[in-house]
Amino acid sequence: MYQMVLSLSEIGEKISKAVDDYKELISNVDWIEVATVVIAGIVIVLGVLLVLIGVFGSFGKLVSGLENSAKKRKARRAARKAAKQAAKEKAGEAAVAVICETDVPSASEKEAENRRPVLSAAEEQGVSGEVVAAITAAIAASEGSNNFVIRSVKRKDAGSRNPWARAAVADNTRAF
Repeated sequence: MYQMVLSLSEIGEKISKAVDDYKELISNVDWIEVATVVIAGIVIVLGVLLVLIGVFGSFGKLVSGLENSAKKRKARRAARKAAKQAAKEKAGEAAVAVICETDVPSASEKEAENRRPVLSAAEEQGVSGEVVAAITAAIAASEGSNNFVIRSVKRKDAGSRNPWARAAVADNTRAF
């Protein structure tokens, strides 16, 4: 193991040499060039920052505009659907009354009362009485009897994905 022993004079000489080297280095610096580089760096950073602020601000406006147009489109669809529903209700009231009055002769009053809530609930869902009657007839034909009760009839959204497609999307887009 080596030991390095320095005397105070050697330490003073090394410090003196380091100061001289530093003075020489400082004297050779072009301060105008240093100031130019620093100012250019600050200007570039601030310029890029302003560009990014503009880009993200425009993206925000674009997205909010798309959301607003989607809300307006949804409101128009809801208004059209409400108008169609009102027209169907006017036309459907007679159909519901006819369907309820023309029950199978063997049907009791209790079965008729069970059918009426299904028809009104189906009407609220946007399914006409004729469709409910056709579904009921198809079930009666496939079952071979009238011993069943339809609890609800709902319209399936044709644009929605099936469960397997939703599972695939969820699996392929989950986080790592």
